[in-house]
This record gives sequence, structure tokens and C-alpha cells, in this order.
Amino acid sequence: MKLKDNILAVITLLTVTACGDFLEPNSKSEFVPKDAVSLNELLLGEGYQRNDMEGFNVFLNLMDDDIEATPYQTPSDGFDPNRFTASFTWQPDMFEMMELANSGHTNVYQSYYEVILGANAVIDYLSEVNDTEDNINKVKAQAYALRGFYYFNLVNIFGMPYNYAPDSLGVPLKLHSAIEESDDYLVRKTVREVYTQILADLHTAEETYHKLPASEQWSANYRTSLPMVQLMLSRTYLYMEDWTNAAKYAGYVMQDKNFKLDDMNDILLYGNDVNGKTIRNYASFSSYKSRETIWLYGSISDMFEWTYSYLTATNTVTGSRMYPYFQASEELLNTFVDYDLRLNRYIVKSPMGDTNEQMYMAYGKVNIGYTTLKNGTTEIDYYLPKAATGEFGRSLRLSEAYLNYAEALAMTGDINGAADALNTLREKRFDPEDFEEETFSSQEELIQFVRDERRRELCFEGHRWFDLRRWGMPSITHIWHDSETASSTYRLEECDPLYTVPIPDEALQANGKLVQNSLPDKRLPQD
Repeated sequence: MKLKDNILAVITLLTVTACGDFLEPNSKSEFVPKDAVSLNELLLGEGYQRNDMEGFNVFLNLMDDDIEATPYQTPSDGFDPNRFTASFTWQPDMFEMMELANSGHTNVYQSYYEVILGANAVIDYLSEVNDTEDNINKVKAQAYALRGFYYFNLVNIFGMPYNYAPDSLGVPLKLHSAIEESDDYLVRKTVREVYTQILADLHTAEETYHKLPASEQWSANYRTSLPMVQLMLSRTYLYMEDWTNAAKYAGYVMQDKNFKLDDMNDILLYGNDVNGKTIRNYASFSSYKSRETIWLYGSISDMFEWTYSYLTATNTVTGSRMYPYFQASEELLNTFVDYDLRLNRYIVKSPMGDTNEQMYMAYGKVNIGYTTLKNGTTEIDYYLPKAATGEFGRSLRLSEAYLNYAEALAMTGDINGAADALNTLREKRFDPEDFEEETFSSQEELIQFVRDERRRELCFEGHRWFDLRRWGMPSITHIWHDSETASSTYRLEECDPLYTVPIPDEALQANGKLVQNSLPDKRLPQD
């Protein structure tokens, strides 16, 4: 059925039906774009994961080993800890638990298919518009880049790791915005099939960008770009363990003169704000202020709300100042040496409750402001992620290319090449007096160092959970504090089924052809 025979909503009305399968358009009025400018606006409105959009990541950062629970505090009236424990303790019914706990929009399955629908609409309309070839190609490259990026995230949330079970169930592949004659697209494709589509989309975007003038291949304008696509190709091939292509595409990004590694020595630990008050500065990759930033996406609140939102709240039961329920894990902090400048620039420190006792929070690298409170005569500064124009929750950035390159070379036994990439990156993360080049006596030592370096450099940027999955799905232990004197221990076992997130019940009810992932029994505390 041709697209023009299907009535699509205007940009603001292009939505997904509440009782549908999250894959079909909800038709309300006809909108037929006539030129590439209209398509570009449609893509921005419905295809991009903008900084005012939520529902993509609010709970995923509670599942890995870079986070741990803070000490017990009396909950406020109306607080339901299942908002957090559902994913923090890897429960098979996590979506139901979060819904009952009034957790807001946590259906990431639906969120991703909504923006995929936007990208699909643009792709379907490309042949319908009249415009210059360059203008059409600019829109085409963006749409395919976005769709590849979204399917990459979907399959790594709801499917098994590619290097573990490529022929297991991935996610449905909806590649058109029209209502299709066949309902084959409702069925989950294999992880391998989804990755094949991801590569096809990214390569189409790459080829299309190469048809554009160099000045149109990257700009600090919040749109996708050639280096964004090349970094995603590097990441995709890395997850597939195609080391040659992972290194090749990482190399393209490393050689791009639009980007430069930030020197942590240039980011002062303490600075002064406009009022002369001494505050702490943090490295931020959430805007184009950083020369490392390649592409920005997502909102700050969607990425970090559950790890910072209680900082300035007052407990309705005790009247005391609350602190977040999560902090950076001791295991993560112990991977940094004391003189690694990233420790106090990548991870935010804020007080615990009404005290000046500082703790490392479970967030960083975004726009940070502070709120000053008074406890008697003591001023307490809470350092909080702040939304602002041009500020986002996540970014693709240059340092990942160096780490992808180093890992790919390490896995092929190129110890010197991998070490060179690591040392180039690390030189910018230490005071010159403290920096020493790393050398490695074995491939095994190098691989472990690359993994630890990736953990340090990319902490709280959405990589750790996916990395743990492709590195063998090791056992993780989380401790939840039930009271001031009692705690419960939960364990995600090695290769646990919950390394693959369950599909939300809402999606299963909407699409009868969906098959749920293999789920364990309710996860109970261990002795």
C-alpha cells in the first residue's frame, strides 16, 4: 500500500495508537511534505531523540555494577521503593512493578518505536518530494542514521548479545510508516537480522553523507553526521566482534579534524561563578562546548532523574533533607588511581542529606549547577544536572573511538597499536607530572586494561550495561537497604536471563505476535 494512500498526521499529531502495536501510525489528518525542508522539520519533530523527550533510559542505569544504593533513609509519605528496586534488583516483572509505583513513562520499547516511526515516515516520503539532490540527501542520511541508532539500542535492550546468541529473538523490524499488507513486521526478528538491518541503515547513511560537500558532513547543529555514523559503525562492528571493521571506522573518527580530545588539566577542579562563590567544575560532554562532542541526544532528566532528583527534596516524615537513593559504586571508584583527573571531573560529588559529608553521585559529564541550602550556619551545596538550551543528556564523543580502536587491536593481538591509542587518550587525563605510558606484557593484561579504561572513561554514559553483556554477562551483586539495620542482597547470576530486559506487558498486549523473553522466577533476596 503506497504511503500517499495512508493519512499521516501533521508533525505534532504523528503518534502511536494507544491500543495498537506501537508500530502503526495514528491517522488524523493528511500531511504530504512537498520539499526537503518539510521533511527536515518532520524528522526533527518526530525522528530525533530531543533534549525535551523522556522515556528512553530512566531505569537502565540502575542495572549495572557502576551504581550502588546509598544508606537507608526514612521514605517520604507516598514513596514506593519499587520505583527503584524493580530494575535495581532485576525483577522479571519490573515494568509492572514500576507502573504500580507510579514511576512515570518507563516503556522504552514504545518510546523507541515512536521515533522509528518518525524516521520511517521521512524515508517513505523521500521519493515524493521535489528538491535539490543535496537537500534530499541531507535528510535521507539523517533518517537512516537515526533508524540504525535506534534499532541498535532496541536490540541491545530486548535481545541477547550478538556474540552470545545471534540467532535468538531480537526485536520486530518496522521499516515503513504505512500500514502494511503483511503483518510479518510484527514478529521478532533474530538478533542477527536486526544487526544486518542496522548495518544496512548506517552504511546507507554513510554513503549518502559522502555524496554531500564536506561542509555538510558535520556541523555543531544537533543533527546526525558522517562521523556520528562512522562511530556507530565502529560500535556495531565491535559488538559483532568484527575487529577489522571496528578499528577501521574508529580510525576515521580519530582522524577527523573537527574533534580533539579534551585535556582534563584545562578543566579546573574549583572555579568561581558570577557571584564570586567558589564552586566545583565538572567536565561536560552534554553540549558542543567540548571539542570531543560528535552528536548529542536525549534529555538530562531522562538519563539521570532517578539518581539525582531527591537531592533538594525535604522528607515529609522526618523533615530532613533527602539525598539520592544511589551513588557511584565503590568498585567503580576503585578503578581510578587517586591522581587520575577524571575521578573528580567525571563524577559529581554532593553532600549527603543535611551534612557536608560528600559522596560520589551516580551521574556526571552533563551540565552541572548548584543549589545552596543552609543547615544552621552551614551552607550546603548540592551539585545538580541542569537543563539548558543546547544541553543534552548523552553524547557520542571522540574518546569512544579511541577505546573502540584499542579494544579491536587488543583482540587481534596488536599490543603496540592498542597501547598507543590508550596512551594518547590517557595523556589528556593526567597531570603531565603524573602521566606514565602504559606497557603490557601479554594480550590478556592488555584486554583487561582496555576494559577497565573503558569503564573509567565512559562511566554513566550508557555503555556499561551493554559492555557487561558482550563481555560474558558476569555476576553482579546489588544491596538494597531495607531499614537502618537490615539490608537485602540480590544477585544477577552469570549469563542470567535478566541480562535481557523483559518486553513490557503493554507491548505484548498490543501486539499478539510478540514473544516474551525467557524470564526467571521472581528474584528474592539471598542470604
